[in-house]
Amino acid sequence: MRDVLKVNGWLLAVLIMLAGVPGASAQTAERAPSDLRYRLMHADRMAVSATATATAIAIATATARAPERHPAAAFALSAALPGAGQAWNRQWVKAAVAVAVETALITGYVVTRRRGLNEEDEFRAFAHEDWSPARYAAWINDYRVYLQEEIGTNITAPPVDIVDRVDYSNPGRWSAADRAAVDEMFDQIRAIERQSVHPETGAAFSHQIPDFADQQYYELIGKYFQFAPGWYDYPDWVTMDGMFTQAIDPELSGQGGTKVNVSETFYTYARDHAHAQDILRTASRISILFIVNHLAAGIDAAVTARIRSNRASVATVSPSVEMILAPDGLPAPRAGVTIRF
Repeated sequence: MRDVLKVNGWLLAVLIMLAGVPGASAQTAERAPSDLRYRLMHADRMAVSATATATAIAIATATARAPERHPAAAFALSAALPGAGQAWNRQWVKAAVAVAVETALITGYVVTRRRGLNEEDEFRAFAHEDWSPARYAAWINDYRVYLQEEIGTNITAPPVDIVDRVDYSNPGRWSAADRAAVDEMFDQIRAIERQSVHPETGAAFSHQIPDFADQQYYELIGKYFQFAPGWYDYPDWVTMDGMFTQAIDPELSGQGGTKVNVSETFYTYARDHAHAQDILRTASRISILFIVNHLAAGIDAAVTARIRSNRASVATVSPSVEMILAPDGLPAPRAGVTIRF
């Protein structure tokens, strides 16, 4: 960058003489403009004064035009608000780009997260409406008997005391007593699950039902087949005369490894749950990009400030003086200053 400041020496000389340049009095100042001999005799002094004055003005101009940029301050500005550090560095295009990216990320995060939360509310309502803890408890009681009588499994846990007086589709209206009763029922279910096995493989249950409305609760009931009997359209597992059907085993495999007893609602819910979680994960990824944008903008602003600070620290000032004819036709010195960054 080059800034050139030209100063008319004859004007500076008059000002300097009026201010009391050594050897110049008010009298000499009055006669100087009309005295060619005087002007020529004192041209060197006027030139030196003009050079010094021009140099001072040039340095002040350079300081005003190229203020020192502290990298730490530039980083802090853009780390707090992308584009702020770039604007401080007078990089307007970069500032506009950083602000645009920030706006897009914030908008994308808000819209995506809201959409994910809405779908999360929908699959929770789906679960409350179509998956019944009481139905699952009834199945686990019958499954306990099936394992004891048909498979010979030793289960010491007592049957579940099924709570069917509450509305599982609207837990927000439960009383404290209702909640306590449901929690107790879930504890009893888990006691049986810990001793249960899969007839086909003999393997113990890999999971136990989480507390009602827990985050894992919503995930597991649409992920593991052992919880399939809780869905409203799961096949009957006991006949009218008390005989067990094949539906007593939700893990029973059919042709191609399909689970023959698992209903379509189980899979529909699983897809809805997975879709909502995918959207929320996308929102989380956007939030990571949000942080990356802040860091990237901060680093860019700091690097630019460092480069400009280094350039400013090696600025050079080169004064020059030449004699010219003033408007009155008399010779006068003209000072010029070149500032390089």
